[in-house]
Amino acid sequence: MPFAQVSPDVKICYELFGNSEDPTLVLLHGLGSQLLLWEEGFCIGLAAQGFQVVRFDSRDSGLSTQLSEGSAYTLSNMAVDVVGLLDHLEVGDAHIVGFSLGGMVAQTVAVDHPERCRSLVSMGSNTGNREFGQPSGETMAAMMATVPEGPAARLEKDLADRRLWASPAWHDDELALATFAAYAERFPQPQEAFERQYGAAVVGGDREKQLAAITVPTRVVHGGADTLIDQSGGRRTAEVVPGADFVLIDGWGHDLPPGAWPFLIEAISEHALRCDAQRVD
Repeated sequence: MPFAQVSPDVKICYELFGNSEDPTLVLLHGLGSQLLLWEEGFCIGLAAQGFQVVRFDSRDSGLSTQLSEGSAYTLSNMAVDVVGLLDHLEVGDAHIVGFSLGGMVAQTVAVDHPERCRSLVSMGSNTGNREFGQPSGETMAAMMATVPEGPAARLEKDLADRRLWASPAWHDDELALATFAAYAERFPQPQEAFERQYGAAVVGGDREKQLAAITVPTRVVHGGADTLIDQSGGRRTAEVVPGADFVLIDGWGHDLPPGAWPFLIEAISEHALRCDAQRVD
């Protein structure tokens, strides 16, 4: 896979799908995952709607730069990585689509760099206001539990956790395990890297004032079965961002199983294509 040197200290691993002549659509994954979260079939499905699709490993994920111990960064730093990737690809602006932590970064691209953002889709995310989008009690307990040592024990916990916030009708243990194995084969994320990513979200705090200034056309997508970031987080995002619309997908949790792909591809592509049509008009 190719790499982009987006800053003196950060190199980003990325992959392209579709026609380079089409508008670019960038996919930002969530906390603790990698570009593989956006499976090839999903990316190909989006590309078939008329986009050049970019998936990439965020800093401290996958094959992208792992920061040194003691490092810290912000959502704005992660947004600069996205802009640096667009610069590398010689793309002036793109549709920015982010899931979970990636949704927070995507929102920040729209806040800090609106000229590089054709449209925004925030999925399974929130505004940082702790009154909205909180985990269920069981999910919170699992998140706070100690991470076990050893790959087998960690894999067992990862799967047990996934079951808590997965899409009930679409979850598949074997598919989830295959994804976790693929993550580990590429580059298992150290706990300190996970904590740095989580820290970027925490230090961002309540971002509603910044989000209320967004001028980029925005769609918010959330799952009705999401127990990791309750749908109130998405609803609140749509309330705060001027002109944003809200799409609730019944049965979707906090994962990206193939069963959800048709609904997500439609929600993303319909918004982006409409925005492109309005630009032409």
